[in-house]
Amino acid sequence: MSILIVFLSMLLSSPQGAPVKSVNLSLEEAVAVAFERQPGLRLLEQEIQRARATTLIDSALPAAEAGLSVEGLGLSEKARRNDPEYSLGLTQPLPFPGKLGLKSSLGETYEQEASLQLEKGKILLAAQVKKAYLKCLLSQQAVDFMSQNLETLNDIQHNALSRYSLGSVPYSEVLRLKIELVRSQNDLYSARQELAADFSRLKLLLGFEEETTINLTSALTYQELPDRPEALLAKARATSPTLKLAGLKKGRSELLVKLARKDRWPDFSLSFFTPSRRWGAVGFSLGVNWPLFSRKSLKGEKLLAESEQQRAQISLEAADRFFDSQKRLALAAVDQAGQRVKIFEDSLLEDSKAELEKALNAYRLGQLDSLHLLDLFQAARQMNFEYQQAIYFYLCALADFYSAGEDYE
Repeated sequence: MSILIVFLSMLLSSPQGAPVKSVNLSLEEAVAVAFERQPGLRLLEQEIQRARATTLIDSALPAAEAGLSVEGLGLSEKARRNDPEYSLGLTQPLPFPGKLGLKSSLGETYEQEASLQLEKGKILLAAQVKKAYLKCLLSQQAVDFMSQNLETLNDIQHNALSRYSLGSVPYSEVLRLKIELVRSQNDLYSARQELAADFSRLKLLLGFEEETTINLTSALTYQELPDRPEALLAKARATSPTLKLAGLKKGRSELLVKLARKDRWPDFSLSFFTPSRRWGAVGFSLGVNWPLFSRKSLKGEKLLAESEQQRAQISLEAADRFFDSQKRLALAAVDQAGQRVKIFEDSLLEDSKAELEKALNAYRLGQLDSLHLLDLFQAARQMNFEYQQAIYFYLCALADFYSAGEDYE
């Protein structure tokens, strides 16, 4: 199981930090809060420290061994007449030149991997937080839309009742308005329930208690792409932690092959000792740990390392294809969503506003009944809500673009 899977599972763990009663958050601030409070990211940060410590351990010289040897301990009385000889010694194992350097380089790749996993975790979390925040904004727009519809309906119903009392409109018109009023009240209740559920999701991602009140300070606003599509793709490729990870694993596999070849050469040991009968004199010996009878095992390790090198190359190519296809699909979704926003901005919104002004004038002159006016009001507000919805889908597509391809394992 990868570290990222553990991280994503911890998104549902308990919140960290002191309880927060109320907070004002922009979209960017919400992402920053999630980075600070999510325990999954702190787990990934600890993996960096763990990898760094492991590198120090694996790249250090083996521990020296100190010893005391005794010779001349006789079992018979005659043998015991001679004093035993003592010798103090110190032995330092010495790996073959280059092995420790390779192990140090290997350890650094694990440190880099942990850092890239943290970067991936932040990218994936940021996308989730952004979409949850945007969904809260859209649901808030839906509640406002339903509330305005209900307010308008109450006004029209009051006016219709006045006209009915004067005999200028039939009761069927009043009854229709009453039915629409009940329906609008139910719609508003459902919209508020959905808004509460959306805020619960956002609070979970931000690590806040359910009792926390979040005031959203950003708005659903259309944003042009910051650069040309091909330039965005090139920048995404250059900065992608997923592609960097795939390249890192390929480089690590090459180091493992080199280390497997080094293992065919002997390690050494250097020993120093001082005999008891000549204190102050020093002797030394040089030992060789030659793997004479481990050829088959060493050959297997070399073949295994070469196989991992080939697998890493295949994985790099697969990651590259996956990343490119996901980014292009996501970019196409951004373009499609952007086109829908422009359709609203170029004609539909202005046309709807103009028609509503005409209807209001006709209603004031008695040329339009209450039901037709209600239909036009609801259509105009529905149009505006769909425009906000189009912006929401566009911004979500943009958030998906920045995280697309980063979930490759």
